[in-house]
Amino acid sequence: MLHSFFGSISLLSAVVVVWLFELNIRVLSPGAYAKSRWTYGVLTLALSSCFLWIAMTGSSGSAGLAFALAALFFGLRALEQERNLDAPGFALFAAPAVYMWVDLTTLLVLPAVALLLELGRRRQWVWSASVVLLFFTVMGVLAHLDNWSLSPAPIWLDWSVFNFFKSTFVRGELTESYTLPNLAYLFYPLVHPGFCLTLPALLLLFKKTDVHLYSKRVLALSLLLFLVYQSGLPMQNPVGLLPGYVILLLLLFPAWDRFFAYGIYFFPRLAYALIGLTLLCQILFLSFMIWQ
Repeated sequence: MLHSFFGSISLLSAVVVVWLFELNIRVLSPGAYAKSRWTYGVLTLALSSCFLWIAMTGSSGSAGLAFALAALFFGLRALEQERNLDAPGFALFAAPAVYMWVDLTTLLVLPAVALLLELGRRRQWVWSASVVLLFFTVMGVLAHLDNWSLSPAPIWLDWSVFNFFKSTFVRGELTESYTLPNLAYLFYPLVHPGFCLTLPALLLLFKKTDVHLYSKRVLALSLLLFLVYQSGLPMQNPVGLLPGYVILLLLLFPAWDRFFAYGIYFFPRLAYALIGLTLLCQILFLSFMIWQ
């Protein structure tokens, strides 16, 4: 029932995702200009074909992603700005995120642990208890409203480390074969046109200091955990990598901001040409997806 409701407002959820994505960048990179933040969000996320696919097909995944980004926003603010009042906000939004899209558990579990440890370090035991209690209360309410059950069996029950190296999977009477093994499939966000073909160029501008914040290191580890989880599933679906792609975008934003600030100032023609090329690639593949 809940999945159907949020699926019916998936386009609205997608708009909220882009807005929350920009809010998270504000927390992680407070010195960046709004023009840089919004240009990056539109080019890499809003015009991503995989992202728009879940928005236009009535999937509840966009709602799950919106809840996850809302949870991260409150969690990151609680970590970086010591705003204890934001800690329950993390739990409030993390619960529906996990309920709507179980894969998001692997992205939210480490921020949750980091938040509880930080609250414990500050001796904020009441706030720590409120986070745990609120999360499980919301999960219980959602499960009750939606008559939740494990039927049919979820695909994560078939997770295996042996799937890392497989490209053919058998589930019941269904056999699915793919071109690449799961470990190679994890690189889709960097090479698949459904995400952003020019994104790997930002790796050339990436610095170790771009992840100096404690919260950014937590996000990097969360991304690693998410990829390990995805590589062990007996299937390949580029859309399933979308949550990890969003975290990757958050981590690569400083590299983009460096390009946006210095590139446009010192090499404006080249910078605008690269931005135009990225926009053209995104629109072309989006048009192809819609036509298909």
